[in-house]
Amino acid sequence: MTTVRTRRAVLGSVGTGLVGGCLQTGQRSPTLTMGVIPDVDPDTAIEQNTELAAYLESELDVSVDLRTTSDYAGLVQAMTAEQVDLGYFGGVSYILAHQRVNATPIVVGSKSGRTDWHSVFLAHESTAVTSMDDVKRTADSVDLVFGDPLSTSGTVMPTYYLRRRHDLFPDRAFKSVTHVGAHDAVAETVSGGNSDIGALNARIYDRLVETSSVDETVTEVWRTPGFADYPWAVNDTLDEETVSGISDAFISLDEKGRDAILDQQNVDKYVTTGHEDFEALDDAVRMMGLLNDDSD
Repeated sequence: MTTVRTRRAVLGSVGTGLVGGCLQTGQRSPTLTMGVIPDVDPDTAIEQNTELAAYLESELDVSVDLRTTSDYAGLVQAMTAEQVDLGYFGGVSYILAHQRVNATPIVVGSKSGRTDWHSVFLAHESTAVTSMDDVKRTADSVDLVFGDPLSTSGTVMPTYYLRRRHDLFPDRAFKSVTHVGAHDAVAETVSGGNSDIGALNARIYDRLVETSSVDETVTEVWRTPGFADYPWAVNDTLDEETVSGISDAFISLDEKGRDAILDQQNVDKYVTTGHEDFEALDDAVRMMGLLNDDSD
């Protein structure tokens, strides 16, 4: 049976990552520990992956222990501590997991034939901001909100493009910069008038718009160029046969018509990937001071 964690259990894991072990064998079916970043509300993150976990149980003939953490760093720590076999990472958190424990990406989602992702900048209507020129002109009086500090599309790449494309260094240019965690929380913060401008994952924002979860008080200002993000990665402790089985199970979702699962993942299908597809993120990660040649 798939094991899920309540919000209380998730929040209780701060600082220690996930409680539990990696793939274990014995008298019962092996257990695969599957961790997902809380890119949305933790309860929603679990809900969006429960059907996928059940599918993997059936395909791999294992028990799947589905868990999340209170922040992105927690999943990196959990994989480093060998408490996660299979992880759903952001691009940046994957880079950190790869450096620390040689985590390997195996599949990424494809949507409309593309595997890249984008960030979107939003502004509250009270700011009268409708373009990046407006942002540059008014930055010193604007409150900016990001997602998790390790979020690729919610913090790192928006910061990267603010600096590279618009010569705006957030900590110096804006009146204030805060982090609220999940992407939906960024949208809610701007929509509620608690921050002037926010940056979040564009696909998540599009879904919020489709479901009327954000109102007309929010204006889309700019979408960044695309970048690699959201790989499913495996721990270096897994054997090749298990890794191959996991990869095949993801790729066959489309062939088997498991559209409900794919829709929950906000993708059309899964395709194979490798570390080389994420190397372009290194510049942004190093710019943020998250990765250096001396780190262990």
